Amino acid sequence: MKHYDVHVDGYRLTNAARFGLAALGFCFGWVGVLVDWAIGHGKHQMECSAEDIYLGIFGWALSVVCWFVLTAAGALAPGASLVALVACGGSAVLAGAAGATLGAAAPIDGWAIFLLVVACLFLVLSSMWIYGMRFKMTPEEKAAVLPGDDWIKPGERHLRYDSGVTIDAPAAKVWAYVKQSGQTQAGWYSFDWLERLFTFDIHNHYDIHPEWQNLKAGDYQWFHQAPLSIGEWVTEVSDVEPYGWASHSDTATDPSYKHRGPNGEAALKLWFRRFCWTWNWRVASVPGDSSRCRLIWRCDCAFDRWHRANKYFVVFILGTASIVMGRGYMNRLKSLAEGTYRYPDSKK
Repeated sequence: MKHYDVHVDGYRLTNAARFGLAALGFCFGWVGVLVDWAIGHGKHQMECSAEDIYLGIFGWALSVVCWFVLTAAGALAPGASLVALVACGGSAVLAGAAGATLGAAAPIDGWAIFLLVVACLFLVLSSMWIYGMRFKMTPEEKAAVLPGDDWIKPGERHLRYDSGVTIDAPAAKVWAYVKQSGQTQAGWYSFDWLERLFTFDIHNHYDIHPEWQNLKAGDYQWFHQAPLSIGEWVTEVSDVEPYGWASHSDTATDPSYKHRGPNGEAALKLWFRRFCWTWNWRVASVPGDSSRCRLIWRCDCAFDRWHRANKYFVVFILGTASIVMGRGYMNRLKSLAEGTYRYPDSKK
């Protein structure tokens, strides 16, 4: 990134570090993944610790795929047990090739195919998280209080996803794009073909539309059209710098699926006793440089009952989709505001 500064743009792994973390997983399996976790945790990198872990998982999964392909093709004689492959990754393959089988050598059978499928799933999942965690807040931004942060009360257990990107454009220009976000307006600037594949009737538009510049408290921002009616209520809007909005969906206080708004608006309930999220945004100039700005957001999620099955559902199903689409949003918005993205008339 031009003018990249860790104190402005947030912590980012170098390509060499990313390769090294993945190599640890490839060479040493889940032992390497634990080492990756220790590296990130020891540096207090917060979500970077998770990125380190996913890079290690990607490396381990890739080692299993390589082992399967080489063994199935006859280029590598069976020489490692499946347990050793899981625990030690590529080192088990190398040891087997050298004659140390580390248990009963695994042929290409049903269990080997099962391990391949699991490894491929991990490849996809880890790739999505590695992609989605590219942009990060700075420590100062993480410590900052954003409008809407007080919706989830202190001490209430919740999950948090936040992100931030530096854009080489003035804050007012970026805010004009941000405030027209929404399923019924400019879309969410991400992979709208993928959103439509999952029945979200979203069509991105990349020109600034004056008729969509009137975001205000009380508006309902749609993600999915009725009858699912997934969306959030806007509670605060700032049209002066720092620009931004606060929003939430909360089945404890908002219209539920039994008491919809006039256009079918509803809080997302699922099977939880209570399900709540907040999504709070800020666009502000980089200190000392009004020609550049930071777009940051913070999304908190609280729910009842709080147990592992619900937590894993929120993290790996809802969370994975959120970070991938969020990264797409920031990529596209950055290129639009900086004038580097060309789009057809149908997207105007």
